[in-house]
Amino acid sequence: MFRINLRIILAFFTLFYIIIATLFYNFYKQLVIEDAKQEVTSILRTTNALRHYIENIQKPVIYNLQKDKELHEDFFDPKILSASYIARNIHQRYSDIQVLQNKIPYKYKLAATNPRNPKNKADAFETKILNQFRNQEIKEFSTILTENNQDYFFTAIPIDKNKYSCMRCHSKPEVAPKEMIKLYGKTAGFNEKVGDIRAIISLKIPVSGIMSTHIKDFYLSSFIVFIIFCIFYIFLYIIYKKDMKLQDEREQLLIHQNKLASMGEMIGNIAHQWRQPLTQLSSILINIELYYDRDKLTKDKFKSKISEANGQISFMSTTIDDFRNFFSSGKSKQEYKISEVVELSQHLLSATLHKKNIELIIDMQNDFILNGYPNEVTQALVNIINNAKDVLEERDIQQPIITIKTFASNNNNVITIQDNAGGIKINPCEKVFEPYFSTKHASVGTGIGLYISKTIIEKNNNGTINVKNSHDGAIFTIIL
Repeated sequence: MFRINLRIILAFFTLFYIIIATLFYNFYKQLVIEDAKQEVTSILRTTNALRHYIENIQKPVIYNLQKDKELHEDFFDPKILSASYIARNIHQRYSDIQVLQNKIPYKYKLAATNPRNPKNKADAFETKILNQFRNQEIKEFSTILTENNQDYFFTAIPIDKNKYSCMRCHSKPEVAPKEMIKLYGKTAGFNEKVGDIRAIISLKIPVSGIMSTHIKDFYLSSFIVFIIFCIFYIFLYIIYKKDMKLQDEREQLLIHQNKLASMGEMIGNIAHQWRQPLTQLSSILINIELYYDRDKLTKDKFKSKISEANGQISFMSTTIDDFRNFFSSGKSKQEYKISEVVELSQHLLSATLHKKNIELIIDMQNDFILNGYPNEVTQALVNIINNAKDVLEERDIQQPIITIKTFASNNNNVITIQDNAGGIKINPCEKVFEPYFSTKHASVGTGIGLYISKTIIEKNNNGTINVKNSHDGAIFTIIL
């Protein structure tokens, strides 16, 4: 159960980290936008301040010089009298410096619907924004634009409204400086009114340039969160490993306890297995003695009786080896045939089953070779057969039968153990695999036999075990 929880925790950590990383990303993205907005707004306000200085400080000085006849009254030079010209050239110089520094340049523009210079002609997008400012629908406009696969942060603000001093150049061509008319003509940039918003100024700055200032913070924050998650997960994993070690030790102890619980019955099995050969040995010795007393003990007859005695002793020795192997705690994988496990299980329980008049049928359709722990699989089979034997005896079944089948199905190696005791009387049947669950009296069953069988098959031998009821009784199915 804990193993499943650990996977869930790992999945939760992964999902939680993705959420945190996404939140960090959105936070820094918003931070980038805010920084871009502050930077662009600051530059545009500075540009507006420059335009304000030109319109309200610089131009009056020029006009006074014209008034004092120190400059010709039709004098006009955009380099000192056009705020748009001066601002555009300052920004162009700044962009040139950025290009020299291998940076993506900022894009500045003054956009008007009635520009004197065609370079300042507003497109449809800029016209829409300008009209929103004129209609007082907005006070500031910002958005993200994509041009040539490059994301830009775009901000626009209106220039100062027309003042009376602006009308000399923007009211009628007749009052405008003649040198300005020569330069730009008299078809555009006129017929403006005091209080009109003549144009907007906008700036596009690349998002990547500002993002680079925060990307390190994003990576660092994500890395710190990742390290914290890793430390926490390692801590949980250490606890998990300790818990699994304790669980393994507990299961091994339960397996050992299960064997000890079976030992008394197995000793009875040994006694039953030895009773017949001991009787035979006793009979052989009596026969030898009788033949000797009557002087009829020939050499051939003596050898024959010795051979019979050796056969019985060999059978008894094999029985001892089988039971010793069953109780062995050896834990090394090995290749084995399933027939060896089934035959050993049969041999271990044959005396008890015979005593209870239970017929054990073995249907070996396939004798497949496995790699694992044959001794543990034997223990699992013994537990299941013993459980079936107890139920058959408890329910006093006439002609009790236990059938073991081995066969291959869908590339799986399958073992089934079926009885004719009428089936499991609890629902669901799988409850019989729960530890300490037993339908028997406490003096008869411990409730760990089938739990141990499930542990042995599924955990130690990477197989599966399940149980269901048939028409005759319960069927345990093991897939290895």
